[in-house]
Amino acid sequence: MSVTEARVIPMLYGALPHESEQAACAVLRRHDLPYVAWPQLPQRHFFERSIVQASWGLPGLVLDASQRRVYVTRATTLAAIPQYTVAFMQKTRVQTAEWTQQEAAGLRELLTDIESLAPDVGIKGQMLGPISLAAQLTDEHQQPLLADPALFEGVVIHCCLRARMQADAMMLANRPAMVCLEEPFYDVMRSPFMTIDRDELLVALARVVLAIPCQRALTLRCGTPLGEIVQLPLDVLILTHWEDQFVDDQVIADLVGALRNGMRVGIGVVPVDARNTAETAQTDARVYAIIQRFLAAGATPAELRSRLVIAPSQSLGQAPIDQAEAVIAQTCTTAAAVDALLVQLIGGHTE
Repeated sequence: MSVTEARVIPMLYGALPHESEQAACAVLRRHDLPYVAWPQLPQRHFFERSIVQASWGLPGLVLDASQRRVYVTRATTLAAIPQYTVAFMQKTRVQTAEWTQQEAAGLRELLTDIESLAPDVGIKGQMLGPISLAAQLTDEHQQPLLADPALFEGVVIHCCLRARMQADAMMLANRPAMVCLEEPFYDVMRSPFMTIDRDELLVALARVVLAIPCQRALTLRCGTPLGEIVQLPLDVLILTHWEDQFVDDQVIADLVGALRNGMRVGIGVVPVDARNTAETAQTDARVYAIIQRFLAAGATPAELRSRLVIAPSQSLGQAPIDQAEAVIAQTCTTAAAVDALLVQLIGGHTE
């Protein structure tokens, strides 16, 4: 499947439960994915957890694998922020922010045998965005970095560097590349206890998005009001954990507006629950109901066919391997079924 084809496409988030990078890449190659997600393998090593991968190289970072703890020493991080900022502004490379063999085995394996993929198949990377990283990463006193504007600024600069370097690594393959920022904690912006202004948090996210020199994607959890998010320069916006009752008409309207502005819109709806992975017909019916909401809000079948993305409801990193592989297959199957439905609608055949 070409990434340039005007059709509904399946897309994965990245994390897989395999302990072997070879096994994970082999699974991805078996499926018709227009973007092959760099497989992050949290079961393989502590260093492949999303918070570790996103924070790797941040000055003052402490990785305690024995306690499975990640934190920074406040003084070291604060002292390094000015130099870190200069490096970002001058677009010079920062040794500590480079991708390493310890944390990116899946990416290395994917790039090693990249020629086994069709030449128009793209590569998709992913990392925690600045809001979610700073909400989870703490200092040595267990205070989240999001609670300190100076430390949060360091996280933002770090995410800009890491996103840019991740893109650079994938772009060496001379094929379409995408970096997806994952913001599961984005809704923390609405907390009355936040010490950083909401607009400043949105600007911080925009800064990291703009630092990505290839296609840009963002995942948010379903139920999050979108508002200005759809004005960001994104190529793909995916809502994970999609539950229709949590998606109000305004969100649908915002997503239709994003479609019309050329953005791909993703619905993370394929269940990861072991009871449901075989219930393809039920999943397809749920997606068809969602399609009807988009159509009722003014989207055309042609717009949906050219820009809709089907994704799992959540990350597969903690699922049993056989279950994760079934979800990947079902995601591809559902995308194909929805595409066929939209072809019928475009042709005026709704039976």
